[in-house]
Amino acid sequence: MKFVVENLSLWVAPEQQIAELSHLNLPDLDLSWVAPMQRRRLSPFMKMALHTMHQAQGEYQQLAVNFSSRHGDLPKTSQLLHSLVEQEPLSPTAFGLSVHNAATGLFSIIAKNKAPMNAIAGGQDSIISAMIDGFARVHSGVEQQILIAHVESVLPDEYLPFSDEQQIAHSVSFVLSTAQTGKPYFELTKLSESEHTQSDSCLPLSLQLAAALTSKGSQWLLSHQQSAWMLQYHGD
Repeated sequence: MKFVVENLSLWVAPEQQIAELSHLNLPDLDLSWVAPMQRRRLSPFMKMALHTMHQAQGEYQQLAVNFSSRHGDLPKTSQLLHSLVEQEPLSPTAFGLSVHNAATGLFSIIAKNKAPMNAIAGGQDSIISAMIDGFARVHSGVEQQILIAHVESVLPDEYLPFSDEQQIAHSVSFVLSTAQTGKPYFELTKLSESEHTQSDSCLPLSLQLAAALTSKGSQWLLSHQQSAWMLQYHGD
C-alpha cells in the first residue's frame, strides 16, 4: 500500500507525553471554531477528536472521513451503564454522543462537511483498518483524498484489568492520498507470521504510526501481540 500523508495532526494528553514523541511540540487543544455552548457539552474524547480532525482538514472544504477507535468514547458509555445499574433515567443527548460515529456526525455538522464518513472499530489494528479502507477508496478513484482520524481515551477503572496496551489519551488525524510518480511516499506492508517477532512494545499502534510518520528515518516496525506492519518512507 503506497500513499502520501498530509496535514498530520497529533494530540496527546499533556500528563501522558511519551519518549517516542518527545521530538514534537504538540499544540494545546484548539476548539475556538466550535460555538461556546456546543463546546461545553463535549466530552474529553470528543474534544480531542474534533481538534485533530479540524487541524488535519486544513484548506480542504468537503473531505471524506474514515474515523477509527478501538473502544470509542468508553468513559461516556460506562457512565450510561452505571446509570442503568442505578436505575436512573438515561440522557438522550449523552446516549447520542456515545455511539461510535458520533464524532464524525458532529464534525460533519460543525465543519459543514457533507462528504461521506465512516466509523471503524478493528481492535488493535483499528487505525490500519481505517487506512486500508481509505486507501481502497482513493486508489479506486471514489475519493481524491480522505481524512483518517483515530481517537482513544484511557479506559475507565473497571476496564483497566483487561487492557493489553498503554493507556494514553490521544488523537491522530491526517489526509491520505495515493502516491504520485516522482514524489515522496510511504509504503505499508503487513508482515507474515514468520516475519513477525513478538513485540515488547505496549504503545498503541496509532501512536507508533504517528511517531513513524513524523520521524526522519526510512523504515519502522509497527507491531503488537497479534500482528506487525512495516512502514517505509521513499523520498528525499
